[in-house]
Amino acid sequence: MTSPAAAAIANASRELLGQGDAEGAERVLSPVLSDLRTDAPSLHLMGLIKKAQNQLGEAERYFRSAVAHALSNGAYYNDLGVVLQSRGEFTEAMRVYRAALALAPEAATVRANMVRCLIAANNLQDAEREARAYVAADPCAESWTLLGQAQRALERHDDALVSAEAALKSAPRLRGLRYNHAVALERVGRNIEALDIYERLAKRDLDTPDLALHLMRGLYGAGRKSEAKQVGEQAVQMWPGSTTLHGALARMRWLRGEGDKCAQLIEEEVLWRRPSDLALRLAAADALHRGGHLEKALAVLEDALRFAPSSPALVSAKGIVLDEMDRSAEGLEVLRSVVAAAPESRSARRNLLSVMMRAGQARDALTLARELRVEEPDEQYLIACESTALRLLGDSAYKRICDYDRLIKSYDIAAPQGFFTPESFNAALADLLRTQHRQSAHPLDQPRPDYSRTSRNLLTISDPLIKTFLSAVDPHVRDYVARLPAEAESLTRRRTSRHRFANLWSIRLTKGGCDINHVHDTGWISGVYIASVLPEEKPRDPRAGWLKFGEPNRPPSGCEAERVVEPKVGRLLLFPSYFWRGVIAVEGAERLTAEFIILPS
Repeated sequence: MTSPAAAAIANASRELLGQGDAEGAERVLSPVLSDLRTDAPSLHLMGLIKKAQNQLGEAERYFRSAVAHALSNGAYYNDLGVVLQSRGEFTEAMRVYRAALALAPEAATVRANMVRCLIAANNLQDAEREARAYVAADPCAESWTLLGQAQRALERHDDALVSAEAALKSAPRLRGLRYNHAVALERVGRNIEALDIYERLAKRDLDTPDLALHLMRGLYGAGRKSEAKQVGEQAVQMWPGSTTLHGALARMRWLRGEGDKCAQLIEEEVLWRRPSDLALRLAAADALHRGGHLEKALAVLEDALRFAPSSPALVSAKGIVLDEMDRSAEGLEVLRSVVAAAPESRSARRNLLSVMMRAGQARDALTLARELRVEEPDEQYLIACESTALRLLGDSAYKRICDYDRLIKSYDIAAPQGFFTPESFNAALADLLRTQHRQSAHPLDQPRPDYSRTSRNLLTISDPLIKTFLSAVDPHVRDYVARLPAEAESLTRRRTSRHRFANLWSIRLTKGGCDINHVHDTGWISGVYIASVLPEEKPRDPRAGWLKFGEPNRPPSGCEAERVVEPKVGRLLLFPSYFWRGVIAVEGAERLTAEFIILPS
């Protein structure tokens, strides 16, 4: 039995905690806790105190003790689950949440925490299922909002919009739900409607950096660029430490032609008010680097390194910029220092590869690429680096890995069912892709004004033409997989009886636009389908707009493109995802493609 005096002290502690004084609550409760060691409410209270102090290990210990002395109290299980989730122990947290739900099936808080835990664990299919169960048990604003979050994470944006509308219908006056509805509209390409909501919310109160960011992006996308800039400048005054806002504004200013002055506001902020804010300094360097202003980016990084000379992010950025300035030997030395400080860092070691090859150390690059592939043998960038190193060394194994004659295949797509000719199909597909570029290729996210890539996975849109396209190309994918030569071990080792489309996007290049050399890191087989080409009548370069293969993104000497392929409307190209590929600058009005990645199932 708990003594009346101890109970009174516990109540006083609980009151202090309710007032936000966790330290005071602990000072009051600790002297009598030994007398309350079997009292579940007091043990639970100490767990809450420790959680408020972010002492999660101690909080877990007290919550477990509370559960042990009150096995039927679902609320105690729920709070234990919250702590486990905060510590990243998602599987154990879900086990505890399910116990809590079994004890208190009506507890909406438990259902909400289960969904949040599954989303945090990236277990999105289960998160959606639990969110639907929550909606079925209690169709309220919170349950619909959580369902929408799971659907958005799954890139099922049409479904997420339905959920956002249902949440808003449940509580139409809640400001946060109106904002969520606008975001959902934006994700499905209904940008004008979304912008209208953002403007009305901001007119009442520009109260969060997220609202400011969406408003400025919406205004810019609608062509109201001066207004977007004004909102951005107001926002960085209100939230001067927001790297996201500063980065978007710097990008906007660069696109407006302000050159290396695009990051001036960030530089002024760190110079006069936040000199030790490394995140802002890195944001300034990033904006300058993306704009090609390498000398100034390097100066910003070197100034930042005076405050944090061992910061891995700053040092790595400096090494990368030096390499892009054709100072590869210096860049390699800088990047090696990052590895020396954190030899277990995979990303730091990975950063060395291309710089090593440009610094004339192909043998070391080959050794490192093979070491990294022991853990991740199918990472396509590592295969690309290994093959490039072999090429530089003159090793005959390179030709087996990069056999362009046998591993690049082209297929002409016949008219799918429902279309009389291939031309009518390609025209319909091109119209659909152009619509997606208008809806989901925001100019602030693109590297150049003459380049546009859709941000949305087009596999998630409901237009039947997407299914028609996939059905038309799939037999050729199956043919390609079946014909893989045995020597292409990096491909055949993953071959199974089934495959799946993992991602689908579109790239639209206009006059002057190119696609930089790259590989698809997480792919297996890549595909490019040419939907539209509007060429220049008399191009200066007869290969303008052609695909090129074999040239790395920062090619060492002697690693130029080894194969170029002319883009022809209605043609599908399939090739290994580890092939370096890019597009020679376009001289005509348009080059429009649908591109995808295939993975084994």
